[in-house]
Amino acid sequence: MLVTHSGRFHADEVFATSMVLMVEDRQITRSRDEEVIKQADIVLDVGAEYDPETLRFDHHQNSFTEEREDGTPYATAGLIWRHYAKRIFTAKGLKGDYEINFATQWVDDKLIKDIDAVDNGMYQEDPRPSVSLLIAMMNESSDEKEKQEIAFNKALELTNDILENFIKAAMKEAEVVVELEAYAKTVEEGILVLDKNLPFKDFIRSHPEITRVVYPRSEEQYGVYCNSQENHLPKRFRGLRDTELNEVTGLTDTIFCHKSGFMAVTLSLESALFMAKSH
Repeated sequence: MLVTHSGRFHADEVFATSMVLMVEDRQITRSRDEEVIKQADIVLDVGAEYDPETLRFDHHQNSFTEEREDGTPYATAGLIWRHYAKRIFTAKGLKGDYEINFATQWVDDKLIKDIDAVDNGMYQEDPRPSVSLLIAMMNESSDEKEKQEIAFNKALELTNDILENFIKAAMKEAEVVVELEAYAKTVEEGILVLDKNLPFKDFIRSHPEITRVVYPRSEEQYGVYCNSQENHLPKRFRGLRDTELNEVTGLTDTIFCHKSGFMAVTLSLESALFMAKSH
């Protein structure tokens, strides 16, 4: 039996419940009754106890002080993700400790950490749209227990779909990270040249030495992608396409440059390299 608290639900315990159900078949009980909690096999976000060995995962008690390296405190979502992520990725078919650790951190950075931060009150002065707000808005305005249980189950379905998509994306990133690291060793003058289209955008954020990337968008097109605003393409290229862009660059096969300058498209590798080297 999995027990989490009754009443209004929040993103951290709903996501945590989804994580557990990905690898374990558990009956869900929502209660704050101490006797019910004692009988539970796993307890989430209630019970005033954190002990992963006995599967107790609450973070509200004063004795709990764990936080990430950047200072973001853990809530139940983060604790369960830390405890179950390897099992989840292994069940999904991801292999290799390095890849699993990369994917685990990727999902935490992109999704889980923000859920934990909101649950710990870090954004009370900055009410912005977030996945936590979306889940909170799924609560019933009525105090009727049955209606709230239905709302909780709907939220559980949504969090499961969100998690599945993040996990798939993380696996895709993790499966090529070693390959991208090999490519990164070939960087010259800040330009990374790929001979196939790999998911590189998150990867290059942690490699500031890479200023721009040239890569095949398709069999007919090549792209230029810039790593951070300071490396955007020259203003004289921005917002132009076809003939106008050809005239400015002196090339013959450009397609367009985004008006912000963060990316451009050409028909040849040579032209993409020319634009990537332009300042």
